[in-house]
Amino acid sequence: MKKVLKAAGVIVLAAVMAVGGYFVGQRAQISSISSALPRNVLDRPEETASVPQEGNAVAPSASETPVPAPPKDAIQTERNIIEKNSQTAANATPTVVTSADVMLGGETAQVKLYTSADKDADGSFIWDDGNQWVLEVEKDGGYYTLINKYVQLGKVSLMVGEDENGEGVITAVVTTGTGLSVEKYTYNGTAFEGQTAYNSGVLNIRSSTF
Repeated sequence: MKKVLKAAGVIVLAAVMAVGGYFVGQRAQISSISSALPRNVLDRPEETASVPQEGNAVAPSASETPVPAPPKDAIQTERNIIEKNSQTAANATPTVVTSADVMLGGETAQVKLYTSADKDADGSFIWDDGNQWVLEVEKDGGYYTLINKYVQLGKVSLMVGEDENGEGVITAVVTTGTGLSVEKYTYNGTAFEGQTAYNSGVLNIRSSTF
């Protein structure tokens, strides 16, 4: 009987040692795998994808924000000062298109628009593909040359009036084959100040009544 009990005890002890050895081996294997991994992998927290919630718009970055295009119409805020000359600039453009009186500083002055185009026997203009144009104001024996330019496939139109203070305002519309500009001229007492009130820029014109 003692031999049987002794043999059973040996078998139980061997089983316990075998089970203990298995767990010790597993722990050693896990420890060796952990030590082989890079530290940044072990320390890195679990990454989660940022998913926008429904109904919440994601604001675009600064680089993705659309930049509005500048307005096409160009307005010149700077004023061009036009001083008085002792001689006229219309020598090479002898044909008078139109003339008008205007009040400048309480005195009457004369505005004249000239062109290099000639007239036929009936008094109609013989327009070329391009013509020289001069817009000039004669006052106190002097001349203010507001416009002196060559216009291709176009013309210069003139409008003379007075503002709410009774001071003269001269407006010229310059049309070409690629656009138009509106020039405004006012008298400051000693000189004229010119300003671009509108400029269409370069256009591919399909139709025009100018």
